[in-house]
Amino acid sequence: MMKLSRRRLLATVGSAAAMAAVGGRAFAQDKLGSAEWNYDVVIGGGSATGNSRILASAIGKIITENVEGVRASGAVVPGYDAESAMHVHDGTMIGGVGTPLIIENATKGVAPFPSEGIDLRLWFYHNELPLNILGRTDTGFTRISELKGATVALAPKGTSNYLFTQIVFEANGVSLDDVTVRYMDTSKAIDQLQNGNIDALSYVRDFSGAVLELTGSRDVTLLQPSEESIPKIKERIEWAGPVDWPFKEQYPDLKVPDPGQTFVSPEFMFLKADLPEDLVYAMTRAVWENVSEIQRSTNVYAKVNLQEALKRVPIPPHAGALRYYKEQNVPGWEKYQDLLSDG
Repeated sequence: MMKLSRRRLLATVGSAAAMAAVGGRAFAQDKLGSAEWNYDVVIGGGSATGNSRILASAIGKIITENVEGVRASGAVVPGYDAESAMHVHDGTMIGGVGTPLIIENATKGVAPFPSEGIDLRLWFYHNELPLNILGRTDTGFTRISELKGATVALAPKGTSNYLFTQIVFEANGVSLDDVTVRYMDTSKAIDQLQNGNIDALSYVRDFSGAVLELTGSRDVTLLQPSEESIPKIKERIEWAGPVDWPFKEQYPDLKVPDPGQTFVSPEFMFLKADLPEDLVYAMTRAVWENVSEIQRSTNVYAKVNLQEALKRVPIPPHAGALRYYKEQNVPGWEKYQDLLSDG
């Protein structure tokens, strides 16, 4: 029987009765996993009301029902990817939902993460969210480079939102020392822009009813990057785009100057690097063979698909997952083939 310590939440469950609790049904001969496995794994999501929590729960359900010897669950993690990474470090989770800048910092040991770094690997890409750099139209701003001297709402220091904005602003010639920063959550920032108390805001955000209401109640402009800033941003965060603004139809009243672009922050699943390859292979295959469970969980994940599993890769993929991607010829797997034991 394969055993790993409970501290890593890959604990032995220890009895046939416990295994029955996994699914309460007989496993087919081609079932993934093994009767000798007794794994109990926890996957970090996000806040109790967020989409990431829904995703982690759906993944846990898929694994529990389709991989013999593994009981998996998704956990509420208010601190999102930074907190999940710390839980991986202390052994209470095997992975979670992540964003590039935070997870890269975790692997490099950038504070507040332990100085030795946390060894993490990509599991799969599943979504990306656009950076909303929105300004009051009555300020006359149409470009990010015009924000010097403005009052701008940002997420707290050290968050993915903050770090992403800092890189984009600096590439456009605007230091955060050049603006008056007001730190607040996204909902409050939208209210403050609507009331005219700030000049602009910058947050990673999916389609939002609050932004729709904002753009319908006052004139708001999507601020544009300079052409010169794009290679600078690519040099620092190659996964960020740019992309065409995706919500032209959803926000019909939002002013979108040419070239109508923004940057994106991918969301992806990450795993502890030293998880057994066979375990990760089984979990990966289970997820993709039952991806409709994820697609049905919320409209945000309706387009999650195997062919994009390696669409944006900020950290190397886990070899167990890569083995499955090689079998399925997922675009981009060849770039990482040296990670496979068979090359």
